[in-house]
Amino acid sequence: MELNCGAISEEHIGKEVTLQGWCRYIRDHGGKLFIDLSDMHGSTQLVFEKEAKEKADRLGKEFVISVNGTVEKRAPDTIDSANPTGKVELYVNSIDVISQSAVPPFELIEEKEKFLANEDLRLKYRYLDLRRKGMMANVLFRDRITKTVRKFFWENSFLELETPYLVKDNYETGSRTLLVPSRISKGSFYALAQSPQIYKQILMVAGVDRYFQIARCFRDEDPREDRQLEHTQIDFEVSFKDERYIQETVERMFTRVFKEVLSKPLKTPFARMKYVDAVRMYGSDKPDLRFDNKIIDITKELANTQYNILRRVADTSGHIKAISFDAQFGTGSARLDKNYMLRMIDLAKLFGLRGLTWLYVKDGAIHSEPESIAESLKNCEDSIRKKLDAKDGDIIVIGADLSEKILLDALGRIRKTMGDKIGVYNSEYSFLWVEEFPLFEINEVSGKAVPAHNPFTCPTESTIGFLDNAPEKVVGRQYDLVLNGTELGSGAIRINDPKLQRKIMKMFGMDDDLIEKNFGFFIEALSYGTPVEGGMGLGLDRICALLGGADNIRDFILFPKNKRFESAVDLSPTKIDAKRLKNDYGLEFKEQ
Repeated sequence: MELNCGAISEEHIGKEVTLQGWCRYIRDHGGKLFIDLSDMHGSTQLVFEKEAKEKADRLGKEFVISVNGTVEKRAPDTIDSANPTGKVELYVNSIDVISQSAVPPFELIEEKEKFLANEDLRLKYRYLDLRRKGMMANVLFRDRITKTVRKFFWENSFLELETPYLVKDNYETGSRTLLVPSRISKGSFYALAQSPQIYKQILMVAGVDRYFQIARCFRDEDPREDRQLEHTQIDFEVSFKDERYIQETVERMFTRVFKEVLSKPLKTPFARMKYVDAVRMYGSDKPDLRFDNKIIDITKELANTQYNILRRVADTSGHIKAISFDAQFGTGSARLDKNYMLRMIDLAKLFGLRGLTWLYVKDGAIHSEPESIAESLKNCEDSIRKKLDAKDGDIIVIGADLSEKILLDALGRIRKTMGDKIGVYNSEYSFLWVEEFPLFEINEVSGKAVPAHNPFTCPTESTIGFLDNAPEKVVGRQYDLVLNGTELGSGAIRINDPKLQRKIMKMFGMDDDLIEKNFGFFIEALSYGTPVEGGMGLGLDRICALLGGADNIRDFILFPKNKRFESAVDLSPTKIDAKRLKNDYGLEFKEQ
């Protein structure tokens, strides 16, 4: 009987079994040699005695072997309850060495996080890193989510179709594109698709009213934590439906994933919030609602404060806002301390805020370090505590700035950082729809309206009349899905009127020639009868990481780029020979 290394159980006791796998742990106990044989399914303890031991003595870690033997029950004091196969072991009769292994550059064990190799080394030897139990669990977890998503869309009559990866460059509409030179049309380039956006809209024009794909997307972004040049997106589009239908479809999809993959119920419908309210109360268009902690405006309460720093802001029509946190400060179970708050002050400066003031509540009164700050706030202490509903042990952070936008953004980041640190959550998973995004926003320097999002989102009927005279008041039919403070994806009802599409593109700063050059084919397609349609793209990598309880999306991507966007396995990107560039592509490279 041939089994995988995670399938042996008590029902196989006394039976002859064949296993193949990698030698992970090797332990010589004199008369017996024990080897844990591993594969992607699990591990089984092998026992070698006598002649079998003599041959096994030549084995090394990560050798690939095939063994045949008899399954026996382990002695009670040797049972490994943490291993599904831990109640049995295989007494080996014969062994065949399939492949030898060089000494691995790091241990493929992970009982303790401190034994893990650094990420750069793990990425270089990703094929070894993937053998680790935790990493293989991530691979299987992603596979289960992907299969569940596919089954959901199949069963709801969506066609699984593929849009092109090599497309026309539309640099003006978003992130920088990754370019691919054409050998046939020398001097011309394809762009790797940043998303299926335009082609999936064309599919709706073609009459395909329900489409989805697990799409690869490419963006030439600057290196940032948890960003990749290529990512995977759950993408879908439907015709003749509105926002609510699309949102309900996503909610039903996640309900299915939670049930089949996590074995957990999911409460629907998800909470909904307008963009303006999210920014006003939480300083972010992707607020984490596992903790409430709203940003509260206390400008009025501090109008007569003796604390000069805040008084000057209030006197110059600036903004003062605060957040209160249940930090248990000054108690034996304090969640934050003075040193942490000093780090928050430095962090606020990095976020663009000139300064951050922090206070704490003890014995029903506000205190500070140094105490002089609290003394200068005595005349407005009661109103501050009342407005923030601050109690003993709470920490209050106060920010002030002439720019409300800068202030809200900085406090929103501080809120998220401190909330995660305290970790007092009211739920494990907090889904949120953020809706009614502005299509344009006012640039604080120029005072002019500038694009806030992509040019394909349809304005709402109630605000489309502001396009000509007050574009900053135009609201788009856009919706983002947020989970625990992370944006999972964005969607919208699209523009289906070619004249309106051209007008919006002009308002985005494109002239007629540029529109025709980049989007002429698309606008022409819209002119042949386009249904009301919309859809969404959801980041599969982020979904896997968040539902898998990880912070790093790279742990759920088979061969990710490192923090410098380099492939540690094959050492790409690499330089191409100048002669080849010129002969094959008509390109000449100049050293910078």
